[in-house]
Amino acid sequence: MERARPPGAVRASEFVVRLAREISGRLAPEESAVFDDVAAAWRAGVAQRRAPGGSVGFGIEDALVSAIVVEVIAASVAEVLALGTAAGRSWWRRWRARGRPGSSGRAVADAVLPAVDGRIVLTEAQAVRLREVSRRHARTLGLDDSAADLLADAVVGAVHVPETAPTDGHS
Repeated sequence: MERARPPGAVRASEFVVRLAREISGRLAPEESAVFDDVAAAWRAGVAQRRAPGGSVGFGIEDALVSAIVVEVIAASVAEVLALGTAAGRSWWRRWRARGRPGSSGRAVADAVLPAVDGRIVLTEAQAVRLREVSRRHARTLGLDDSAADLLADAVVGAVHVPETAPTDGHS
């Protein structure tokens, strides 16, 4: 049975897949026909980084850019929002969980996050960190600098950062 989503919230997995579809369409439009399979594999917790039939560009041999994009977004959101790591866990248990395949994907798949118009809500500091983390994950998974920058910018562009009232010293 699927849990009800509170108003002003979005399932993190929906956010990840919707954003990954958009970004993958820019980075690797030739993968649009297989994106639904990539998303289904990610939701099922199955790694899907191999392209049927060879290289897809961006210097990534035999890798699906869309699978990398999904994983970067999921891992970045999980890391910035500390999904899947309970505050009471020891640093050792959190560190060990970091290296587990699929750990960020499962944490994101189960999360419901505050949202405005389908965009997750982050603080300004979290948005800055999200860009840094997304870029780092993208580079680690093999995207070149320009693709990593595009991905990181698009991830941050898809979140909602509430405006704060300007403080001019007057009450």
